[in-house]
Amino acid sequence: MADTETTPPEAPETGAADPAPARRSPGELEQLIGTGDHTAIGRLYIGFSLLLLVAALIARVVTGLDAATDNGILGVYEAMVNTSSLVALVFLGVVPLLLGIATLVVPLQIGSPAIAFPRAAALAMWSWLVFGAVFVVSIALDGGIAGGDYDAAALGNVSLGAVMVALGLGSVCVATTVVTHRPAGMSLARVPLFAWSMLVASVVWILTLGSAVAHSVVGHLAADSAPALLDNFATGLGWLLRAPAVYMLAIPVLGIAADALSTATGRPLRNYGVFQGLIGAFAVFSFGAWAQTPASVNTVLWALWALVIFLPVLGLLGGLGESLRHGRVTPTAAVVGSFLGVVNLLGAGVVGLLMALDTAGEGTLFDFLPTQLATAQTVFVFTAALAGALAGIAHWSRQVWGAPATDSLAAMSVGLVDVGGGLVATVLAIEVFVQAGGDDTANALFGGLEALGGLLALVGVVGSLFAYLGAAREAEEGDQEDVAPEGMTLEWQVPAPAVGGVRTTPVPVVESPYPLYENPEEA
Repeated sequence: MADTETTPPEAPETGAADPAPARRSPGELEQLIGTGDHTAIGRLYIGFSLLLLVAALIARVVTGLDAATDNGILGVYEAMVNTSSLVALVFLGVVPLLLGIATLVVPLQIGSPAIAFPRAAALAMWSWLVFGAVFVVSIALDGGIAGGDYDAAALGNVSLGAVMVALGLGSVCVATTVVTHRPAGMSLARVPLFAWSMLVASVVWILTLGSAVAHSVVGHLAADSAPALLDNFATGLGWLLRAPAVYMLAIPVLGIAADALSTATGRPLRNYGVFQGLIGAFAVFSFGAWAQTPASVNTVLWALWALVIFLPVLGLLGGLGESLRHGRVTPTAAVVGSFLGVVNLLGAGVVGLLMALDTAGEGTLFDFLPTQLATAQTVFVFTAALAGALAGIAHWSRQVWGAPATDSLAAMSVGLVDVGGGLVATVLAIEVFVQAGGDDTANALFGGLEALGGLLALVGVVGSLFAYLGAAREAEEGDQEDVAPEGMTLEWQVPAPAVGGVRTTPVPVVESPYPLYENPEEA
């Protein structure tokens, strides 16, 4: 047996501690995924929702072309693409876009360094994005809404319910921020109007989406086929896309319009409490969970609800118009876009009035189906919400991207969205009367006009994306720290672009709704 020589290991020095392994710093992507910074979460909402809006608007253009070619493009998939794209515009596009703006801006407006429940806000955003992507996949598999494949349709139903849960969770974070994170002196009567509009909108969204999710769960458990899932959507979720519930999409637009005008004129809005009351009244009249069943539409109460929605809209327009007489206004993209958005709400109100007349009493007054008018109304309100959201991003471009967006490009883009969406909604409403009783007169004309309107709105969204990318590029190339504040509320005192937890000065005791106004006795 041979001996083997080995070298024994060196003994560690007495008392010497093992060196701690070096810890790798998380990369930029890891930091982004794990962030609780409300400004980063808001930008992710904005970016992804704009991309999904582009995809959904392309689908709407295709449905218009399909109608113009007598169903020569989509074939048996027409109903699925038509309904699913409309749902995607709302829950993958405009609602998360407004929620993203609120997640970023509302804490800044009330002087808070963070959003309430930041991890929950991040969870809401990522959950919305993941399940929104699943909903898109279900559409590609002939599911979504009104699809023919049962498994894909069930996947679309579940993912849509999860999307609504995520949006409700994000709304909880925004509402809690306004209620609990206000600085000293800022009572609810002094909350900036966009933050106030998001507070009341969040309450309506939480209650409405909670009811809708219940229908989604019940439908998934009870339905055993794709047609049964479609029937569940029509009877249990279709009320989300008609009055009064559809108006909840546009509640924040009223706050954006008011804040944009006060900034453009450089003067506080008079009768501040009246503006808050009008926004609150609009929110109350947009609560539609009580009108879920088709039978609830054929009531006097529903008809009155369709009429009273005019009052806060007209009151807000009158108040903003009165404010124009007391200051020189700069016609910025934010002012133009938000005002045109509010005007689109009047179009939705007119369609709601026609629906109320048609369903009053026994039978119908006109020889057409009110569901077509409901689609026109949805498009009107969606257009108002999208135009207001794009106007809001342009208004707070300094906080979002670090530099003001090119105003001419932003204004033209928002204008295209207003014109395109308004054209589609108007065509849908006129088509109801021309094609009453099942007539197919001028199918090609109506389909072509719908495609044209969708294309204009699509170009407007893409143009807005270019305007925002230009602002972000300008912020990277130049020094934006010395840009003078433009507005009179607290979000205008933070560095550009805004970062969570960073302030230039401590927040003083708030004594008016416009704490940065130079003449506080007039505020």
